[in-house]
Amino acid sequence: MSEAQTLSFPKAAAASRLRTYRLLFTISIVIEAAIGLYGIACPVSLARLLLLPDPYPEAWARIWAATLIGLQIVYVPGVRNPLFYRWPNWASIAMKLFMAVVFLCAGAHFLVPAAWSLLWAVVLFVAYYRLLMADLACNP
Repeated sequence: MSEAQTLSFPKAAAASRLRTYRLLFTISIVIEAAIGLYGIACPVSLARLLLLPDPYPEAWARIWAATLIGLQIVYVPGVRNPLFYRWPNWASIAMKLFMAVVFLCAGAHFLVPAAWSLLWAVVLFVAYYRLLMADLACNP
């Protein structure tokens, strides 16, 4: 019998993947909430930092930043218990992928935000998929 066929191995793998996913999702939420707060306070500086054209009027950048913060708040239950509250996790991945497509369609100026959203969508998808597979192996 191999180690992978024992009951303790899938439980340890699931616990490890749960910690990894929570850490990655928390980092994503904290960074995007910080970007949102910075966007509300200094929308022109944020646009310049991200190599975007200056927002005119500044209100649209502040509205986008406030929406970004609101989305991060909605994702919190998915961090606390990702195996029970699955919709915030899948919604986060879907929204990041959707925003990457929107940024790519918006033009060449938006390549940095598109790459950022696409990167986090892929990272979170892989981590969450691995967590779900480990949980399925642990609780068939």
